Amino acid sequence: MALSIFFILNELAGYADFNINRFTVNTYAIQVHGMNKMYLILSIVLIILAVGSLAADEYKVGPGDVLEIKFWQDPTLNSVVRVSQEGKISLDIAGEIEISGKTTSQLEMDIVRRISRLNKNISQAVVRVTSYNFQYVFVSGQARQPGKYAFEKIPGLWKIISEAGGTSEFGDLSRVTIIRGGDKAGEVEIVNVSQAIADGDLSRLPEIYREDTIEIPRSPAGLPSAELGQNLEQKNVIYVMGAVNAPGPIAYEENIDVLEAIALAGGIDGSANWKKAKIISKDGYYGQSMQINLEKYSKTGAIARYTLRKEDVVVVPTKRGFFGAAGFNLMTISAIAGVITSSVLIYDQITRER
Repeated sequence: MALSIFFILNELAGYADFNINRFTVNTYAIQVHGMNKMYLILSIVLIILAVGSLAADEYKVGPGDVLEIKFWQDPTLNSVVRVSQEGKISLDIAGEIEISGKTTSQLEMDIVRRISRLNKNISQAVVRVTSYNFQYVFVSGQARQPGKYAFEKIPGLWKIISEAGGTSEFGDLSRVTIIRGGDKAGEVEIVNVSQAIADGDLSRLPEIYREDTIEIPRSPAGLPSAELGQNLEQKNVIYVMGAVNAPGPIAYEENIDVLEAIALAGGIDGSANWKKAKIISKDGYYGQSMQINLEKYSKTGAIARYTLRKEDVVVVPTKRGFFGAAGFNLMTISAIAGVITSSVLIYDQITRER
């Protein structure tokens, strides 16, 4: 297509050259005209490329969209139609027309081509999208106005959340879940929107596509979330304490969940009561505590996968026996047993020497 355009333009420019050369009287004038010819070709090519780029960005009509079609040469043909799920519209005089995936400019030409066969007076039509319903996403969870949102062009993640009224007082922007639709159906991303806002860099938020679902989870323990302005600088660590084999701080990683953190801490020891583990999560100036049944979580996936944030603390308590109530674990008990055994042996040796 590009070559065809070039040859056509070259012919046009050659025609212009012929006409102008009739009045050219010296070599210098011919050279100047030759330069003008090149500038003319380049200018037209650039214009065509620019128009093509704009056409590529133009909205393409899809199922669910509502169209207003007007014929100024015969207003009695004007109509408002909804695109069917098969991507078609039906006009009284023209019948069914396949329109899905076409721009309004392309539709205008198709409609005029069909109708002008039956009505020679029709040479122009105007098509306008009055309701955009094809490019849509879903917002669920702790949004003030959850539901389905349609756009001419799908905006960024934060803009969509704002369109849904922002989050409720219990919404947790640090763990926003994106469930992909369309060609990527089933893929899941967890995004820390709160951190992106605090850093002033919304460009790093992932792009949202048609049929995606944005889920805003409830804050840990169901307590009110901190305001966006209360985000404080946090250390890049999480802490695992209690009945684990290597308690202490662990380097924070994106999307690390509670079981992964415990595994990095050496796993639980034999004294662990992993039905009553706790997660203490900082939210701005405040802390929130949530109890989690790790046994059920590891076997069934309930609750839903819980990802940790910076400076979260995971506490795995000991079982409630005599030793558990005293805060002993197996390592402590073994050490005590060793000391007692050694003491008995020493006492027995002293007694014999007497």
